[in-house]
Amino acid sequence: MISVTAKKKEYDPALRAVELTQFVASTLFSGAEPIALRQDTSVRNFYRLSKNNQTAILMDARPPLEDTVAYAFMQKKFSRIGLTVPEIYHADHEQGFVLMEDFGDERFFELVTGRKADLNRLYGLAVDVLVHKYNADPKVALEQSVAYSDDYWMFRVEQFLQHYMPQVLGRTATDIERQDFVGLFRAAIMGAHEFPNVLLHGDFVVQNLYHLPQRSGLQSLGMIDFQDMTDARGNMMGSPAFDLAFLLQDVRVDLPTSLETDMKKRFITAAKITDVYHFDMEYAVIGMAQAVKCLGLFARLGHGNGRKEYLDFLPFCWRNVKRNSAHPAMAGIVDWFQKTK
Repeated sequence: MISVTAKKKEYDPALRAVELTQFVASTLFSGAEPIALRQDTSVRNFYRLSKNNQTAILMDARPPLEDTVAYAFMQKKFSRIGLTVPEIYHADHEQGFVLMEDFGDERFFELVTGRKADLNRLYGLAVDVLVHKYNADPKVALEQSVAYSDDYWMFRVEQFLQHYMPQVLGRTATDIERQDFVGLFRAAIMGAHEFPNVLLHGDFVVQNLYHLPQRSGLQSLGMIDFQDMTDARGNMMGSPAFDLAFLLQDVRVDLPTSLETDMKKRFITAAKITDVYHFDMEYAVIGMAQAVKCLGLFARLGHGNGRKEYLDFLPFCWRNVKRNSAHPAMAGIVDWFQKTK
């Protein structure tokens, strides 16, 4: 996948504001005032533009920290396999600006947390989209894809040692604790490769899903944030349990255990997974690794970066650690946590 390369330069907010204004002036939304939207955990900024009773979303993803070529590539790929992603109206990849379709405000996160919709219907739709992606033609879905590596998983889970332990427990891991942690997680992750790789969204959580009731069938689910630009890991392939675990074990929402059980069964049945034992194992490994990684990430954001709102999600991470602890493959990791607390 070709990407734009740019020399790293000192960030100048005033200059960036000028560049953003110039980009907007080059589009059909020239003269529109950018209204800042919520900020995620990346360095991206998002704005809504309104003009002539039409709206659009402007993504400001300054290079070389992020690469909007990856976004455009993945947007085309997901469109080709029949899924709904924002149409790109205009882009300047050298500057890192993308003007795209506005999916509105019916985000799954608000619908789920506010209990404003039928959870079974929403999650059923999301699971059906994952089944569709699972069955997509690999010649299209896996074009130029790179495997989500075990080393990258380890890089993520070790954030627990780097940030959670010192920031929350007030101490660093001993050499033995670190060696045991790394060894146990590496063994678990290396064992989670029983199924052919599928295209990954990479962050298939309710914050990145939109309900589009004016569209029918699978098209009524809109996806954003599918390029994982912060980590430069766009266009990844991995376990079919990956996106499902992210969806059903979201570290920012409280879901009934029965919903997770029912929706996992829905996926397994619709995707015709016959080796249920190993699928459950991969699901548990991915869920555990994601929860542990987020414990470290949220501790860093909450204590180190002043984003206190992320500390509210730590109990959900521990909830997921507990849920995945039930699988026999997690026995050693469970023992490590019991000894470390």
